[in-house]
Amino acid sequence: MKHSKLTTPLFLFSLLLTAYSGQLTAAETGSITGNVYCDLDKNGICDCEETGLKDINIKIFSDHCGGTPLQIIATDEKGNFAFGNFHPGTYFVLVDLKYVCGGRVPTTTSCQQVNLIDGETVNLPAFGYSELGQ
Repeated sequence: MKHSKLTTPLFLFSLLLTAYSGQLTAAETGSITGNVYCDLDKNGICDCEETGLKDINIKIFSDHCGGTPLQIIATDEKGNFAFGNFHPGTYFVLVDLKYVCGGRVPTTTSCQQVNLIDGETVNLPAFGYSELGQ
């Protein structure tokens, strides 16, 4: 039986692909969690008595803190938030200031960079804001 010149390389390629396909795995998704709180003493550190801020919009970006967000979520009644099912990579998490300000001043950075690894959960340092009118 005579093989054409094209059939043999294709056969070898498919054989190699089959041999290695069992070793290829998809990257596991991870999550990014955090908190937005009322920084009563304005020191940028979340103390036990300082409570979370509810219904604050949090945005996540793939490039920088700006442009079109990948997702927007709101904090819960304790100021917590969680972005889930994100592939490994670099992300930027931003507190949407127009939903916080109303007299509040940030006591920490409003944007944080995250380097997410396979299947990891990253818990960001808390985002702090002063009391209303302070």
